[in-house]
Amino acid sequence: MGMHGSSEGLRSPRYTALMSRAARAEITVQAPLERVFELLVDFGAYGRWNPFVVDVTGASRAAEGVQMRFRLLWREGRYIHSDERVTRVQPPADGAALVAWRYESALARWGLLRSERVQTLRRLPNGHTAYTTEEVFHGPAAAFVPVHWVQAGFEAQARAMKDDLSSS
Repeated sequence: MGMHGSSEGLRSPRYTALMSRAARAEITVQAPLERVFELLVDFGAYGRWNPFVVDVTGASRAAEGVQMRFRLLWREGRYIHSDERVTRVQPPADGAALVAWRYESALARWGLLRSERVQTLRRLPNGHTAYTTEEVFHGPAAAFVPVHWVQAGFEAQARAMKDDLSSS
């Protein structure tokens, strides 16, 4: 059957759920959109405020096409590295901004795991900023991604961003 025939059953909710998993965090930051965006794209400052992505090598600032390696503080105080490439940078305009990067480590090169972390900023009526970060993991290896650890890291990063910008 073609794409529109009964073979579409491969895209059933059960199949999709087994092949993709997601982590997401949201927080309101008591700072203007422009300040939140600057902190988010300043990879050189991550070691100062970010408890999840504790170091970035290869790039000091987010720009489309830039490759970088993240050092992540993982479970039980262990560190892992993740190779990434910035896919989109949309500076503040019309009350919104966006920064995204794609996972490019070995599992991605082998076609086993694909993901893109998308971080969006939205100006709120009170001048504060809504921050959302989400990463959806796809592919055969997605079932093995410890999403709860990624989720915990996203939440820690969101809280730290809020705290850093609220205190400065």
